[in-house]
Amino acid sequence: MQKNNEKILNIFFKQAELGNWKKVKVEDIAKKLNIRESDLKKQIPNKNYFLDFYNIYIDKEVIKGISDEEIKISSNDEVIQEYFMYKLEIMSKHRFGIINIINASLKDPSFLLINLKSNKNSISKFLKKVKSKKTSISQIVLTKLLLTVWLLAFNKWLYAENEKDAGFSIINKGIKRIKTNTSLFSKV
Repeated sequence: MQKNNEKILNIFFKQAELGNWKKVKVEDIAKKLNIRESDLKKQIPNKNYFLDFYNIYIDKEVIKGISDEEIKISSNDEVIQEYFMYKLEIMSKHRFGIINIINASLKDPSFLLINLKSNKNSISKFLKKVKSKKTSISQIVLTKLLLTVWLLAFNKWLYAENEKDAGFSIINKGIKRIKTNTSLFSKV
């Protein structure tokens, strides 16, 4: 299954990198992969859901890369910072494709809402992995603040010359600011 997902990602990103994102259809990708269209549509109903699929894939990779031991010995803010930075690092492989997808889809409200929700769910899932308490108002507020930090860092990572460092800097400063100005990390 993992290998299949990587093939799906590579074909979608190749089309995006070639500047063909507006023309991409799930049906065409299914043909290139030699799989049934219905099977692919279970994972990616239409191309607007592709980055949601990619986000889920990346989250699994990041969570595999951060051990339970690291989570136990590190503070919550350090673990979340590591999560964001590792996520950007993994995404670097397909940066150009992501830029083309976002630029081609920016005016599509459906695409924007799907991906905003996907990023929020991603952060919520990771917070649940590192938290020790039940969901609370504090966790909801922290999720939204972290979503803001992530979106700012992601945007800087996409469009800055020295993309990795620019995104890492925003992550570092944003998490420090949340930690300094609130007690939300201690309540998670």
